[in-house]
Amino acid sequence: MITSVSNKKIKDIQKLKENKNIKKYGLYLIEGRHLVEEAIEANVVEEIIISENYEEFSLIEAFKGEITRVSNSVMKNISDTITSQGIIAICKVVNKELEINKYSKVLILDRIQDPGNLGTIIRTADAFDFDCIILGKGTTSLYGQKVIRSTQGSNFHIDCFDNVELVKLLDEMSEFNIFATSLKADKYIEQLNNISGKVAVVLGNEGAGVSEDILEKVNNLLKISMPGRAESLNVSIAAGIVMHYISTNLK
Repeated sequence: MITSVSNKKIKDIQKLKENKNIKKYGLYLIEGRHLVEEAIEANVVEEIIISENYEEFSLIEAFKGEITRVSNSVMKNISDTITSQGIIAICKVVNKELEINKYSKVLILDRIQDPGNLGTIIRTADAFDFDCIILGKGTTSLYGQKVIRSTQGSNFHIDCFDNVELVKLLDEMSEFNIFATSLKADKYIEQLNNISGKVAVVLGNEGAGVSEDILEKVNNLLKISMPGRAESLNVSIAAGIVMHYISTNLK
């Protein structure tokens, strides 16, 4: 059992809290029973770290990789939550080649900054059966711990691609009906009907929205009717409304 935070393995684990090291080593951290269970099922777990009093062996007994036990004080030190569940996993970043036309319901994110928003949007896309999520350049990291916690494991259910050049990608999506939210739109989402074929939804930065060069590539600009006094919606709320409407009206 490791009892010192000065231990090399513990120092290496701490490094994986920084995006630059996630990119460098191709590894990231997840924390908590549910996420570790999802990651094991997705076959991305490299190593599991458990606290000295962790006893939920049913979760880890089928895991064939390395399991490291650490003292409660060390677990508290490496944990990213206030109340640790006593289990952390080191996962590998799975690099897949993006073949956009094999998907049918795609979510495209342009410069989303808030990790909680990103994680919630991914979870919502999973709920509405989207099969691909594209993170454009400038979007916060898919592998940050707050993002991963907010997804609640949905990131393991959908193919996700990050750091994508969106303008170039949209040029390859001639098979798709592409929808984007914009205050410049002349149509409300409630006016849509007869949605069919492959669809893609583009959502933009919390403050600036979808960038102009991307909007020029989109054939369906939409806005959400807001009869109340609020000037705008949180992007994750807007994402849920748009994805729900398109999913339930898709033929």
